[in-house]
Amino acid sequence: MDYVLKPGWRSKKILVGLTVMTIVVAVLVSIYLALMIAHNQAISKETKRLREMTNGVLIRMSAARDQFSHIVDYFSSVPEEKACLPEHIKKMQEFNVTGFFLQAVAHIQGNRIICSSISEVFDGLELGSPFRVEPDGTRVWTNLKITDWQDHHLIMLERSGWAVMLVPSHAIEALSDSEISVGVFGISSHRIYTSKGEIDPQWLKRYKGKQALTFIDKERQMLVYIAPNKRNFTAVVAALPLKDINDDIVTFLEILIPLGMVIGLALAGLFIYMQKTRYSTKSAILRALTNDEFYLEYQPIIHLPLNACVGAEALIRWRTPDDTFISPETFIPAAEAAGVICQITERVFEIVAKDMRNVFAMHPDFHVGINISSHDIRSGALLELIKNLKNSTGAQGKQILIEVTERGFLDDEEALTTIRNIRDCGVRVAIDDFGTGYSSLSYLTKFQLDYLKIDKTFVDSVGTDAVTSHVAFHIIEMAKTLKLDMVAEGVETATQAHILQSRGVHHVQGWLYSKSLKRKEFYAYLEKHRPPR
Repeated sequence: MDYVLKPGWRSKKILVGLTVMTIVVAVLVSIYLALMIAHNQAISKETKRLREMTNGVLIRMSAARDQFSHIVDYFSSVPEEKACLPEHIKKMQEFNVTGFFLQAVAHIQGNRIICSSISEVFDGLELGSPFRVEPDGTRVWTNLKITDWQDHHLIMLERSGWAVMLVPSHAIEALSDSEISVGVFGISSHRIYTSKGEIDPQWLKRYKGKQALTFIDKERQMLVYIAPNKRNFTAVVAALPLKDINDDIVTFLEILIPLGMVIGLALAGLFIYMQKTRYSTKSAILRALTNDEFYLEYQPIIHLPLNACVGAEALIRWRTPDDTFISPETFIPAAEAAGVICQITERVFEIVAKDMRNVFAMHPDFHVGINISSHDIRSGALLELIKNLKNSTGAQGKQILIEVTERGFLDDEEALTTIRNIRDCGVRVAIDDFGTGYSSLSYLTKFQLDYLKIDKTFVDSVGTDAVTSHVAFHIIEMAKTLKLDMVAEGVETATQAHILQSRGVHHVQGWLYSKSLKRKEFYAYLEKHRPPR
């Protein structure tokens, strides 16, 4: 591929030297990448741990706010002159007992408590000026200390004359992870309301609000995560020592360095092979396109309740003139790197049009799934390919399913426009390999999608004791909530099929039903497994 080896280099010594150098570089690079990946994975793991801790605190704070709003709403119709009648005092006490986070409920005039659920402690208490007043009129007092009553500072929230007292430390007291420092603070004041463990004031000054923030304090050797509550007045900060991350890095490296070395050696071998074959990847693929070396196989998609074939995924294959089969796992990434993946996608559409014209006409409920890459999303040519396929075959929009991997959604705005235009043509869109790459739940809600394809990685663990065995079920429930149809990939056992169907998955593909088939073999399979009329 490309005449990399010049004639003067063809001596045995030069080839041996180049081979050794390539292997050494590949191994060194793989170790370096393993270090980087291990570091990033460790940071990601511990950031997730901090995020979960922070979310727990935010949920408690939100629950306290909800209780306050409910109390204000309840008493809003009570006239001022009747606010402290015995029946209302009793109701305050009921709220006090049933409110998980509340210390007291009170009625206020001006800055003075008139009556409360704990009259002997709070009645008549002068509060002074509030610390702040929120846009909805809620007045907030912080760090209230009641003489001879509990060893806690209180926060009081009041609106429309009705107030609740809270102990801020209750939001963090039940947290069991002793290695994590956590605190609640005011975003604008940088004032700590309550904390557990060491919280550096400089961390709070770095935070500007609205978005979560993650950073490393190199001086203190701490990983820090900060997230605001939904009102954006207060935030939660959580931090843990980097020694935990270093321990994780060692664990990841024990896996990644051997794997990286194997991959590095494999890549070195591939590089050397490419040198010997004297052709570049790009020219080899373009030549293969010219020589019609690419063809399609079709993986049947089975409708479980009907036990019938209702569709197929078109899978590109490459066999050279010397009968060498080149795996898609090799040439697809190479084509993306060489900038010729769009030409391969165009060929896929051409072959589908030729292979499936009669199938589309004879089976109006049959569909073909076509995989596209992030390059196709950005190319601007995808919509034209779809329109040409419909026009040349007479296919209905529902008979075409465009399958986009998660990487295809990285450029949000461009992807949003492309997906919208595709669906405007009546063509359906699926997110492929969900959860295996740049997974984000926002993709499922932001983009207009029709199908979610459950990756074989998760299907393999269904019905086993593997740690990931319930991941597929979580994905299924998520898809059902969002009203997305599902296709489970790589189904290989009847047990998997039975469990998936019982969970609400109607479409599957995998070797339990059929391997991918060449065109004529697929025609025969479809006729044998067509849905009942």
